[in-house]
Formats: sequence, structure tokens, C-alpha cells
Amino acid sequence: MPHKSTSELTLVEAIPLPALDPNLPKGRIAIKRCCAAWKRAYDAYMEGKDGSDMTMFFAADDAGPAFCKAMPPLVGYENICDFIACAAHGILINAIPEKRANQLLYAAQVALVSLNYEPKPRKSA
Repeated sequence: MPHKSTSELTLVEAIPLPALDPNLPKGRIAIKRCCAAWKRAYDAYMEGKDGSDMTMFFAADDAGPAFCKAMPPLVGYENICDFIACAAHGILINAIPEKRANQLLYAAQVALVSLNYEPKPRKSA
């Protein structure tokens, strides 16, 4: 995977995330939770460090797993949709590397397809 230049990373990090209203759809709440986990991990890594571009790069790389761990479980239609939204957002902000992104989206695809094969409740006579 090609590495981004440190100036490009700094530019991306300088762009503030849009404010999210808590009354918005669940998908945005899930994205907000993932971004908050990423930020906490990033800040924890940066604590006591020199703040150089290289340190910021390693902090961002180290925060990626925290983003993934905050994603919703692949259970139920709404959670699967929220998971996909988080995965897409994580790809866009480079919190999720390409190889991991492929795995996550495939898992979501399998979970979504499996919903079609859930047993239907029996009608009582």
C-alpha cells in the first residue's frame, strides 16, 4: 500500500469533521462512535510525543484498529447497514487499510445475504 505524504496527512487531519446532530439516523451515530474511538486512540498515542509528522502518521495508523472495534456487530439489518456505513467512512478517512476494508465489506455482504435465509416464524393454526 503506498504511503501518503505527511503533508497530505496533515491536510486531511486539519479538515474538521462535520458536527453530527444526535437526532440523525443511527448510521451517523455509529460513524460518530467509530470516529470518537479513533480520536481517543490517536490522542493516547500522541500523548507525550513530539508531534512530528512521522509521529502523527504512526498515531493515525495505530488508531485504525480502534475505529474497527467500535463498529456495530453484524447482527440484524440496521446494524449491518451501520457497519457498512462505518466501513465506507473508515475507508474514506484512511482509518481502514484497503486489505482490511475488503475483508470487512465481504463480511457485511455475507451477513446481509444470510438475513434472507433466516427461518420464518411459523403461523399458529
